[in-house]
Amino acid sequence: MAQPEDELVLRLLGPVTVLGADGHPVDIGSPRHREVLAALAVDVGRPVSVDTLLARVWGETARGGTVSSLQAVISRLRARFREAQVAAEIRTAPPGYLLALEPGAVDVARLKDGLASARTRFTAGHLGAAEAHREVVTALANWQGTPFADVPQQFARTEASRLEGLRLTGEELAADLDLRLGAPQAAITRLQALVDEHPMRESLREELMRALYLGGRQADALVEFERVRVLLGEELGVDPGPPLRRMHQRILQHDPDLRPAAETPAATPTPEPPAPPRPVSNLPATDLLGALLGRERDVAYLVDLLQQPTSRLVTITGVGGCGKTRLALAVAERAADSFSSGSTLVPLAPLTTPDAVIPAIARAVGVAEGGDPFGALLELFRDRQQLLLLDNAEHLLDAWPELATLAAACPGLRLLVTSRIPLQVRGEVLFPLTPLDLPTSTDLFLTRAAAVRPGLDLSPDDPAVQQLCQRLSGIPLAIELAAARTRLLTPATILERLGEVMAAEGARDLPPRQRTMRAAIDWSFALLSPTEQQAFPRLAVFTGGFTIEAATAVLDPVVAPGEVFAVVEGLVTQSLVVADHTASGPRFRLLEPVAQYALTRLAEDEERSARNAHLSFFAAVASRYEPSLRGKGTAATLTALEADQANLVAAIEWSLRSGQADAGGWLGWHLWLFWWVRGTLREGRRLMQQVLDAPVADLVRVRAGAVVGALAFAQGDLEGAGAWDSAAELAERIGDAEGLPYAVGGTGLIALARDDLDAAAAIHQRTIDLCEQAGLGGEWLWTLSHVWLGTVELLRGRPAEAGTLVDLALAAGRERDDPLAVYIALFTAVQISVVQGESDRARAQIAEGVRLSWETGDHANLAYLLEALAVVDAMSGQLDRVGVLRGAAAELRAGVGGNVYGYYRPDESLIEAAGAQALAARGADGYADDVAAGAALSLPQMVALAGVQQP
Repeated sequence: MAQPEDELVLRLLGPVTVLGADGHPVDIGSPRHREVLAALAVDVGRPVSVDTLLARVWGETARGGTVSSLQAVISRLRARFREAQVAAEIRTAPPGYLLALEPGAVDVARLKDGLASARTRFTAGHLGAAEAHREVVTALANWQGTPFADVPQQFARTEASRLEGLRLTGEELAADLDLRLGAPQAAITRLQALVDEHPMRESLREELMRALYLGGRQADALVEFERVRVLLGEELGVDPGPPLRRMHQRILQHDPDLRPAAETPAATPTPEPPAPPRPVSNLPATDLLGALLGRERDVAYLVDLLQQPTSRLVTITGVGGCGKTRLALAVAERAADSFSSGSTLVPLAPLTTPDAVIPAIARAVGVAEGGDPFGALLELFRDRQQLLLLDNAEHLLDAWPELATLAAACPGLRLLVTSRIPLQVRGEVLFPLTPLDLPTSTDLFLTRAAAVRPGLDLSPDDPAVQQLCQRLSGIPLAIELAAARTRLLTPATILERLGEVMAAEGARDLPPRQRTMRAAIDWSFALLSPTEQQAFPRLAVFTGGFTIEAATAVLDPVVAPGEVFAVVEGLVTQSLVVADHTASGPRFRLLEPVAQYALTRLAEDEERSARNAHLSFFAAVASRYEPSLRGKGTAATLTALEADQANLVAAIEWSLRSGQADAGGWLGWHLWLFWWVRGTLREGRRLMQQVLDAPVADLVRVRAGAVVGALAFAQGDLEGAGAWDSAAELAERIGDAEGLPYAVGGTGLIALARDDLDAAAAIHQRTIDLCEQAGLGGEWLWTLSHVWLGTVELLRGRPAEAGTLVDLALAAGRERDDPLAVYIALFTAVQISVVQGESDRARAQIAEGVRLSWETGDHANLAYLLEALAVVDAMSGQLDRVGVLRGAAAELRAGVGGNVYGYYRPDESLIEAAGAQALAARGADGYADDVAAGAALSLPQMVALAGVQQP
């Protein structure tokens, strides 16, 4: 088969490079864009689930590693591909995405297919040596350096190791063909470069010695043997293996068979010999374990990895219960035919000391007792193709330097290891096993539930099933234990009693450490140092992850500040804590079943201490961030608070449970604007209502009432917004100069919403005066009160006066670099421009507001601005965009859960008129299609309607 004729589009053998229609590299954006593309490219042509992509690139879900952030990256990649006319497409393919490319458009495929074709056809006699050599050299020319060189994630490093092995086998084939063609010098040059890269690889030395001999350099060939003998002795303490020793002897004897035939004759293919008997194996049958769901790609990948000469020691790592052993058994079974000497399982869990490992392996492979078991294994494996599956290695780490030496000295030996901890020895290739994604988790639950209770009618869309699988974090053991309980309980009941279910025993034929989730994690807990055992349970008070700074606060009683990172890193190594890499640095988290276990390790007084430290830390975080919600740094602050939203809620809930409602009230006061912008109205209102219902200080009661009023108003609940009235009365009674304007200003919004313009004007003017008396002149509330007063003037038919007030607000907001105040003012400014017939000015104001709303993630405000743009477009005759804009606005508003900006007073008659004009121009079907198209747009596409592009 000749080299594929398809145009090369994607280079992975070196830095990740995309080629456009002109054949030149395309700028695809930031390193994150390149990393997502690489995560798709390792499975080119196959769907990759969203969960898998998040795990590969961000380390599962984390701040910056959300579904929305992945969607944004995918959207940007698609746009770059379109702009540069890249002959590739990223398709939505449930449960994720698929990178679609023509055959031969990826350099990895060209390398792999070219080498395979040349080898197969030459061996079958369908190609001569010269033709095969040309094809091999053409395939190897795709190699541009270390694969995925600019992608640091573990998935890329593992793939690079596999591809390096593929390349080495190709280079060896090329050298063999050089010799067949009578070009020993070319083979020597090629092999010498490879030996310099991989000095411990004996097969390369063997071929180099042969090439030197055939090139008339017998003495140099013998010197090469001496060099490798010394190197192996110094580095590994072993002698050269049997094949290398035989080559040395054949060169000394001038063996005529060292010289290859010039060609492999292209004769009629001979019948294939009967298949050899299946190699001896002690692997247990997996038929009764049920189907291995969601791991097919992992099995295929690991089988391929084990066949590469650079992957002699492969370690599958992951949290207890994630299915490492089950996956390893499937891999060993699938790879059995590649190991002519057999596959052997060696369970390590029963062993208690590292020096018992080598004797255990010796017994498993039939080495007689007595003597030197390591030496016996070395002699046994030096000339064999053997797979050893070493299960549960994490408690025997001191044994691995010796086993790494064994692997390095035996070219045909492969060690497939399962461990909760990386072994950290030379030559180790890590394969971190991530939990199952949600679709596979639900499939596993339903499959196992059907096995224990036939006829049970459950759907993968059942909310209880989905929530249960989410809570169990995709850990197969946890899911199977839960599914086993469907014999008696419904999924909803299992969810309610999850702690009991996780403590209950599973199948009796499982090892004791795998019969319950508690036993699985007990095994890991016992391996921790005393300091780690004290620290680990306290980390369970975090919800949604934590930073080292947060961990330092919570671990203060048991870990010195300077040692926290090392302790957390140790827990990550033990697979008890998951590390997620984000743009602002690492974040860490405990999977839900692990967190449940950790809490059982905390005494009541220890838990109270840890949760109090958690509350104090996040109260300080909210207080520190609160000023920037109304000024410079708003977007970054919103992002930071979003990362810890679950922790902030948990802190308030703890304050209420532990009788510290004042602390929770202050925390909520500092957060309410975040809740408002992010649309988490129901949750914020619930928490602050609970604060109001608790015995709290009057200052806290004023602020909690103001927050409840604000969030109720944002939900469109004017009756609930009456909490502003009570808060205003209390603030006035106790002389709370700072809290009073916030409560009073809210009552003005209620008046505005009820079209009581005179009352609204008077209240907003009073709010401005109260702000100035409290030293808040020019600040956030003062600014918005001018906007609201301007809205009143606009409704009174006085756009000029309204414009003056709004201009004051815009100036104050811009001076403070306050995006929220600016885009709120801009909406009213747009209404003024529309009334005055200034469509170009309105369009520019909308664009600025859209940009700021997007940067801060304020979808509610964005909806209002897109709807305003529909009016402006109708004024300008662009009726084909009106339905699209209204559809996009409706979609955004539906996702917010409230009006949020209930004080905005757009002219509904203008909006309806714009819709009617578009309907008449586009026809009923065309207009409906426009609205549907707008609703289907991605967020970047929506903001692009206003002429705003992703920064």
